Amino acid sequence: MNMARVWPVVLQYGGGAFLCAVGVWFGIRSGFLDLKTSDGKRLLALIVGGYLAMLIFSCIFTFWLPFVPRGATQ
Repeated sequence: MNMARVWPVVLQYGGGAFLCAVGVWFGIRSGFLDLKTSDGKRLLALIVGGYLAMLIFSCIFTFWLPFVPRGATQ
């Protein structure tokens, strides 16, 4: 695997995870995101689920689909 494909994903989603964690921490600390309510839990699940969905989507298009043989699509 060419590291030119790996580093953008690692930096983008690694840095994004750090910034997202800081944002969630400040949201919890400020009271905007209250994990005692179902709305707060649902919002946190939406944030984490969206992050993971985009990570999986990006990994599929970066690591798997470019190497699918041309004849496999028919």
